[in-house]
Amino acid sequence: MQKEIRFKQILFATDFLESSRLALDYAVAIANHFQAAIVMLHVVELMPAAVEAELITKTSSQTRQAAYRRLAALAEGVRRMGLNVSILVEVGVPSDVILQAAKQTQADLLVLGVHGVHRGLGHLLIGSNTEKLLLSAECPTLTVGSHVLSGVDLSLPMDKILYFSDFTPEAAAAAPYAVFLRQEFRVPVEVYQLLTSAALKDRNLSRNLAEEYCARMKSIFGEDQAEWCTPDFQLKNALDLDRMITIAQTQPSGLIVMGVQTESHLGRHLHTSLAYHVLSKAASPVLSIRNLAVAP
Repeated sequence: MQKEIRFKQILFATDFLESSRLALDYAVAIANHFQAAIVMLHVVELMPAAVEAELITKTSSQTRQAAYRRLAALAEGVRRMGLNVSILVEVGVPSDVILQAAKQTQADLLVLGVHGVHRGLGHLLIGSNTEKLLLSAECPTLTVGSHVLSGVDLSLPMDKILYFSDFTPEAAAAAPYAVFLRQEFRVPVEVYQLLTSAALKDRNLSRNLAEEYCARMKSIFGEDQAEWCTPDFQLKNALDLDRMITIAQTQPSGLIVMGVQTESHLGRHLHTSLAYHVLSKAASPVLSIRNLAVAP
């Protein structure tokens, strides 16, 4: 049975950088559309001596107080739009604190900005905190990268939704979200499937992959969305990695929806996957979904 999809509780994690400011615009627009509440979270990384001083004096450090003031100011601006907003300032390792907060607040969606960090020639990282969040968060994660255009309207207009897949169970888990958002915003969904060079050259191999994938689609959708359960539909836009990344870079469609590998799935790290390449280069926000059914 397909799990109900809802976006009623949004956790927005911010580090106060420009990428987070743009991510806030999307968190607000989504909250406005779904009439959702927003929890705004900032994680302070204090030295052990500062943490000990807080415990002894029972007084918040100046760093924590400054962060609270900045977050409160952001929240007040959002409240003026008529939205329900609360704030949290916590101390610790950002990824660990954010994951814990997502569980405690029962978040339906985690929103965060992604700012690329270059390491070496032509190599763009999305950051270890972001990577851990994508691989471990139990709720969907909306990442807004540095290539996403600023100035999103509160009504969150979309031309279309891009659904990126690679015929894996992880990718299949994201399909219901693409369909849900298509119906919610009344826009088309373009389905793109990543294939290896061998599968692109071998019609039988690609067909077998599509048939296995469509069997998963049938188990997810049942009698609904019959088109999604046909190999011809899934193979209509079968691409190699370079072409798929080009589409992510050049089509600011409104939203990209895709699945991500689980934390220990075959020991695979995010930076080797389709998700890594898309997140670091996409011109649209990316909604990532973990398939908890295949998690260990």
